[in-house]
Amino acid sequence: MPDLAARFAQLADEHEARKRAATALVEGWDWYTWPGLDLRPLHFERDLLKPGRRLDARPPTDRDVLRVGFDAQGRVAVVEEYSGFLHGTLHYETFYRHGDEVVEVAHFGTDDPIHLHEYRFEGGLMRTATMVARRGSGRESYSYTDGRISRVEIEHSGGPPAVLVAEHDDHGLHRLVEVRGNQSRTRYARPPAGFDLASACRAIEDSLVALVPDAAARLAVGDPIACLALGYDRPTQLVIDISAATADERAELASIDARAAWSPADFEASTGIDLGDTEPSRLVQQELALLDADDADVAAGSAIGRRLWCAVAARLNLRDWSATLPVTDDFVVYAVDLELVDLERNLASCLPPERLAAFHERGLFSAFVGRG
Repeated sequence: MPDLAARFAQLADEHEARKRAATALVEGWDWYTWPGLDLRPLHFERDLLKPGRRLDARPPTDRDVLRVGFDAQGRVAVVEEYSGFLHGTLHYETFYRHGDEVVEVAHFGTDDPIHLHEYRFEGGLMRTATMVARRGSGRESYSYTDGRISRVEIEHSGGPPAVLVAEHDDHGLHRLVEVRGNQSRTRYARPPAGFDLASACRAIEDSLVALVPDAAARLAVGDPIACLALGYDRPTQLVIDISAATADERAELASIDARAAWSPADFEASTGIDLGDTEPSRLVQQELALLDADDADVAAGSAIGRRLWCAVAARLNLRDWSATLPVTDDFVVYAVDLELVDLERNLASCLPPERLAAFHERGLFSAFVGRG
């Protein structure tokens, strides 16, 4: 690794030279969806991602997209990453050097080098990946059984070593397990025969309808509660923060910013529920993430997850809360992401129509929507 580290230190002066050399080898360009392509075995599978899809044309500039240049042998030579957030601006560049059983990959940001990787092959199979970046280094070693990846040994500076164990059958990857010290966790497991995602989501919905009131009852509140927010970071993750606000607390927040009146991050009383590591919740979470990975633009898994949270809130709004918490006459339960991107459409799904209309009349909702 010292040689690679020394080469990484020189990258800042080599950007243009590497760009010219790699681009000169390009015989054809194709557009790909995020996250593009990667040579490392199980690179995507370990994070429930899938390689990017080839596109017939560049999508609108508000979408993240990669342009990949291939050499005469069909190997990746250049990868350009364009940011939708930055209105289609070129954000990252990656240049490949293909040698005899070795590939060197240099990744650059708009100004500075980000990382340098070296992949070594034997018999056409990658055996090691050595990586140096601005804030650390690492190494992966790959083992194969009958030509299929079966084991990845992972070392990263500043962290304990880990091992990925892959199990295959006639249909492909069956299970992927990460072992770190004495702990292990399943990264991927193929759903069993007969698994139905819609039925599994309904079972989780039923569980949450029962679990949320029990968790809410443990909140340290005195005055009547005006709202209970089921806050999620990503809708594909079965982890929620349950946050409550009194009428006075909401009024005070609304006087500062209409957005804060709906923001669970600004409420004082909160607790949480995590179903992510339980079965079949882990399997549902996995399948929702993979649906998103199929097409990040559509994000079908996130849409299903959002509907699940809203269905839980809608059912909880039909509940008699008087025996659980002191609540106001206009008490509501709603689901929302922590950045409030989903708030408008979620409220329409979570709240009874008459309650939603009442919030519009009070300006508590329309004021927020008017702020964009």
